[in-house]
Amino acid sequence: MKTYTEFLEEAFKRTGKRVRFSIMHHGSDKNSVNSIKKTGPRPSPTGSEGPGHYVTPHRKKASKYAEFTSRQRGEEPGVVSYRVPTSRINQVSDIPKGLTGKKKATRETPVVQNTRTGHVVMDPEYANRKMIRNPSPTIRKR
Repeated sequence: MKTYTEFLEEAFKRTGKRVRFSIMHHGSDKNSVNSIKKTGPRPSPTGSEGPGHYVTPHRKKASKYAEFTSRQRGEEPGVVSYRVPTSRINQVSDIPKGLTGKKKATRETPVVQNTRTGHVVMDPEYANRKMIRNPSPTIRKR
């Protein structure tokens, strides 16, 4: 068995190309995080970057949001993380005016990060596939 890291290293040796990842985090209450892990995220209908599943590259920021959300709901805080290839993150720089229903994250551009506001929105289906259920899964050798 190989770990995921060993698999990536072997792929690099064979192709000469290194896959770079960004870790994204979503903070909420523990019950919501468990639900996300079981059935996948439900998209927010609106937001500054349009409908989607909002995440942040900053674990601390996700934890603070989880504390705020869980306090309002009377629950324990929780954070779910995602491993996203950096090449899949589409950078935009427009400043949105309030909440918008205009969808920016799609199958073609599954992760959109606004370089001015810092907001990151993910396509929920893509988020479900990139969720870190096991940070270093093993891969069977042939």
